Amino acid sequence: MRDGVDLAADLYLPMASGQLEPDVGYPVIVIRTPYNKLFVQGSFGTATYLTRRGYAVLVQDVRGTNGSGGVFDPMMNEGWGERQDGIDTVRWIKQQGWCNGKVGTTGQSYMGGTQLLHLQAEGNEIDAAFVQVPAVSQFNNGWVYKGGVMDSTALCWTMGMAFTAAARMGEEVTAAIKADARAVGLPSGFAAPQMLMASPDLAFEIARGHALKDVPINRHMPFWNAWLDNRDNPEFFATNDAASRFDRVKVPVLHFTGWYDLFNRNSLDAFVNISRHGATEAARQGQRLIIGPWGHVANGMFCHFPDALVDDVAMMGAWMDRHLLGVAGDGDDHRVMLYVMGENRWRAEQDWPLPDARPTLFYLHSDGNANGAEGGGLLSQAAPGADEPADHYVSDPANPVPSLGGHSLHGGPADQRPNDHRPDILVYTTATLEEDMEVTGAIRVILHAQSSATDCDWFVKLIDLFPDGRSYNLASGMVRARYRKSRTAPEGLMPDAVERYEIELAPTSNLFKKGHRVRIVISSSDYPNSEVNPQDFLDLSTAAPKDHRIARQTIHHDAARPSAIELPVVPADRPRQWIETPFPSGETGRFYTRPIPVEEAPPVEMPLSLLPYG
Repeated sequence: MRDGVDLAADLYLPMASGQLEPDVGYPVIVIRTPYNKLFVQGSFGTATYLTRRGYAVLVQDVRGTNGSGGVFDPMMNEGWGERQDGIDTVRWIKQQGWCNGKVGTTGQSYMGGTQLLHLQAEGNEIDAAFVQVPAVSQFNNGWVYKGGVMDSTALCWTMGMAFTAAARMGEEVTAAIKADARAVGLPSGFAAPQMLMASPDLAFEIARGHALKDVPINRHMPFWNAWLDNRDNPEFFATNDAASRFDRVKVPVLHFTGWYDLFNRNSLDAFVNISRHGATEAARQGQRLIIGPWGHVANGMFCHFPDALVDDVAMMGAWMDRHLLGVAGDGDDHRVMLYVMGENRWRAEQDWPLPDARPTLFYLHSDGNANGAEGGGLLSQAAPGADEPADHYVSDPANPVPSLGGHSLHGGPADQRPNDHRPDILVYTTATLEEDMEVTGAIRVILHAQSSATDCDWFVKLIDLFPDGRSYNLASGMVRARYRKSRTAPEGLMPDAVERYEIELAPTSNLFKKGHRVRIVISSSDYPNSEVNPQDFLDLSTAAPKDHRIARQTIHHDAARPSAIELPVVPADRPRQWIETPFPSGETGRFYTRPIPVEEAPPVEMPLSLLPYG
């Protein structure tokens, strides 16, 4: 790299009759990962799949992880900062005899983030990209903070990555992490990070009772402490703020995301803004988007969506064929493909967001008794009367409302009935629908609320209530009261003062079927998906359970202070272009979030000295 640090990579090359062809250059696909370059082949099979299609593949450990030198500083060396490892890597590749001058990139999550930031840097030489759920924009869009609230992913991901990162941070850090691991009962070696990544609840159990600054294992990670110290400082995160540089992207990108993925806004924002403001006509016309009923990590919550299994590796291969080989393929080139839940079918669209979705307000109503699912909270398009009484509940940080699915590392749609009895949630439900109603797009909530505390959170969930009583979350969002006026200049609440809040929920697409009902749930916690607010205007990173305060919360919904949810309703008579499942999972059983390598034979290993390129 430009600062002299060496990054480790594995190179996969096509073979003809078991031999390398020394005089042949190939288009190259680059994958840059913090999760060990061997994992990409061993768990995904991506490299050998692509070499069989005529590509060379370079899989690289990012700075400070596994075989690469330097110190791991998540998403700080991937874009336009002082160190630009992606830029340097591709420039080196283009000087090699096995590269024909064409380079594409692929990968999801962190690997998607490295791509998107690389595409936005000056001097990038990528020709096409397949960007899946990119983990960028740490300040305000999901990975570290979302609306000023720390996302749970930051905590459990840091704990899992600490064992990899510590190896390049010196003996003192390594020893401290090992000591903490022993103290909390984690095994030694690779088993600890594997356990933590597979079971986020374990990380939350380890963190229980600790201030964020003192969470075992995490407290020794410099980047974790830097995140906490810069909670209100966007400048610290500026080199991974994708929103500021969409107009730099020059090439076609296929954006791949899921309705329940914690990074879906990053994908949707990128598609919209590059389509509008990309640096070239090829970029503006070359953006594509697919959104399925998926979360970030495989789990059993998605089993009730038929025809949803998409082979993303095959889709990526076809995308690279189109843009690096000039082979268009047999499939239709739809600009947007989305899965409509409830209808449980795929549909092609010309753009996102849908231009003819109608923002429709559904107002909150009650007689002051909306607590729990058996309360009297109603949703309707009728505006509230002048004298509707407010709803109240008591929020206790020591007893937070369980998340039950949602937009998190291991999230998805979950039956919400286990929370129905809680008095610390407010529930508002429509009458039974007399006809189908499709909701597709961004969702906004307006709340007029007050709290007895000097700080608190407001969480809102959109739910599809089935005739048999099942209720599944579709979208969620939150706002932290201290940031109601400014994300960078927090201000405490005046206790019991009424404030107006606007809350953006994650986009969704769902057909609320005839006989179903639309429901929203309001609370002041969503644990473990989001950090618990101590409900006091103090330092959130050093707050411990002893600092927690009980608060009386109030939601107003009268004529002067109406509270409502705005849903993007798609007209029933709008033409709809239903399509077959794009790149359906085949005999291999491989599909997104359940990768299975396709291996006729494993790759042949050889040292660099034996490569016939000089």
